[in-house]
Amino acid sequence: MSPIINSVLAFSLLCVGIVAVTLIAILQGRKKQVNHPKFFKWGHRITGYIFIVLYLFLCAIMFQKFTMGSVFLSSKDTIHAYIGISIFPLIGIKVCIIYLFRRYHQSLVVYGVLILISVFITVTMSAGYYMVSLTGDQFITLTHNGKPLKVNLKIGRKVVHEKCVKCHSLERVYSHNKTEADWRYYVSRMRAKDPENMNELEEIQAIGYLVKNLGIDDSKMDIELGLKIILSKCGTCHPIERIFRSKKTADEWIETVEKMRSFDPFLLNSSEVRQVNYFLGTILAKQENEE
Repeated sequence: MSPIINSVLAFSLLCVGIVAVTLIAILQGRKKQVNHPKFFKWGHRITGYIFIVLYLFLCAIMFQKFTMGSVFLSSKDTIHAYIGISIFPLIGIKVCIIYLFRRYHQSLVVYGVLILISVFITVTMSAGYYMVSLTGDQFITLTHNGKPLKVNLKIGRKVVHEKCVKCHSLERVYSHNKTEADWRYYVSRMRAKDPENMNELEEIQAIGYLVKNLGIDDSKMDIELGLKIILSKCGTCHPIERIFRSKKTADEWIETVEKMRSFDPFLLNSSEVRQVNYFLGTILAKQENEE
């Protein structure tokens, strides 16, 4: 189920809880002045049933999410899970008071408020945080299943940082620059190794973040991108200064890059090679010609 639907259900749970607590508070606090007390009693009962159904449904969704393989849980998610679970015994106590210990009916408001506070904390930590994250965030539009889909880059970054570290370091991810097609293939291949670690929505979110921040547009040559690739890749074999001290023509730079690739075929992909050669041929070769 999508995060937006989960967020709507969570806020619905909070609203239903507010209505239920308000009804029982009015009934208990102003018992003698209340007109039509049966309306408040049945209103509280109906909203209570709706609350329990929504709560159990959301618990089932969260349980499925948290038990889906070895999913990494952040501190926020862990606290959210524990507080969410603590609501269950509070509901159990409240139900027992209603049906088994009616002489304690006056304490129903207290338990209702405790449940409402717990729901408020869990909803603001999950759905509230998600809604805030959508405000002012950057988006990228990708094609998914033949339709355009807006991908939140902040959420994509979270997916990359939480999911990809299960198999390898983030340095390995950030050491690559690929075209959109290459990133789609790469992420799809990684997901196929452990399907339970990443769902389909998380896959496209990760792709969106990687395309935006580490993507290459093969139809355009970018000097800054070429320099970035050189600084991140070439220093693994020799000092970067060696490149900028060298005096070569554009053709000689092409030969040099191919020679470096022969030592390590996985150092640069074909798109990175084009960007690197463009930088070397445009910037360094030009400096040599001027001299």
